[in-house]
Amino acid sequence: MKILLVEDDAVARETFQAILVAQGHEVVTAENGRAAWDRWLLTRFRVIVADWLMPDMDGLELCRRIRARRRNRIPTSSW
Repeated sequence: MKILLVEDDAVARETFQAILVAQGHEVVTAENGRAAWDRWLLTRFRVIVADWLMPDMDGLELCRRIRARRRNRIPTSSW
């Protein structure tokens, strides 16, 4: 499964990424909510693991934007 991992702490991000990859997942990382938003716009992920407190855009704002975007899009096919 393709997972977007959003964590501003580099050590934590690398640790979480190693754990998820070891479980067989494809992991794309972002260092903050703004970078995660940009990546999500290009590639939709089934799962997003995000830190709560981050610079530029926190995890809550990232979730709000994704939910708002999904509510306003016209369904074309299932993910």
